[in-house]
Amino acid sequence: MSQTLTPSQRRAIRQSANESQKNISIEVIPGIALAPKTVGQSYYWTTPSGKTIVNHPSAYGWPTLYHASTRRVVVGELWAAQA
Repeated sequence: MSQTLTPSQRRAIRQSANESQKNISIEVIPGIALAPKTVGQSYYWTTPSGKTIVNHPSAYGWPTLYHASTRRVVVGELWAAQA
């Protein structure tokens, strides 16, 4: 099954994974019936020494490194076909 997910399938997968973000990517794993679940880490900033910054970094503060979000919903191909 190498088909594109329909909007109703995407909605059912997001709801089953308790995900409200509509533009989150959905990764379909072929050949299994895995229920949808959210995996990955949200975006964050760190200092060059590796300390995580909790709030948005100040424009005039220490230099910071931005780490992009890796969050996505993983679902099995057989589960998505039934959605």
